[in-house]
Amino acid sequence: MLRRPGFAVISTIFMFANAAAFAGERIPLQKGDTAPAVSFVDITGEATGTHAYRDWVQVLTFADRESSEELKLWMRPAQLAATRAHPELRVAYITFADVSAIPRLLRRIVRPVLAKTFENSNEDLEEAYREIGVEPDPDKVDMIFAPDWDGAHLEAFGLEDAKAYHCWIVVDGRIVEALDASTPDLEDRYVAAFDAIAAASQADAPVGVSTSRSD
Repeated sequence: MLRRPGFAVISTIFMFANAAAFAGERIPLQKGDTAPAVSFVDITGEATGTHAYRDWVQVLTFADRESSEELKLWMRPAQLAATRAHPELRVAYITFADVSAIPRLLRRIVRPVLAKTFENSNEDLEEAYREIGVEPDPDKVDMIFAPDWDGAHLEAFGLEDAKAYHCWIVVDGRIVEALDASTPDLEDRYVAAFDAIAAASQADAPVGVSTSRSD
């Protein structure tokens, strides 16, 4: 005759199960952490990675379709304010789109839709730059959109998914600011990070600063 497991046994099982789940929980990278070097194929089909922007300020964002709308609400004005204040900084905006839930068979259908969305967004942003008196300069500003089809980039940054957006500002491979939906005063924190980067660049090494145009 089988006996029912006692309460102590059941409690022990749940304790170990919860411990295992906690042990496998991903923890998002924080300010001061080293940003992982990530290689990817962007939405245009070009193989590139964060290594291509080693001497640039890197703004790395993760979002899915819904959280990207929330991200843009504060990111666009913060980005414009930082650019207007520090047009000398070279900045690579690398957006990772969490599309890991899309089945492989549907990727061929989804890819051109993502490409068109990225194109329209870039055109809107360029117009917004001109409205504040800044002409977009490809030697100083680059916009990169990279679909994360298998969640590998999410994992590299300690994310389970991008239901809540995340933003990291990286200089010389180090995270100098980490922002997410729970961060207070997002726009102010973002612009303050660029103020600090510009000040450090002028006082010391020209980190993220374009001193001459590249051919």
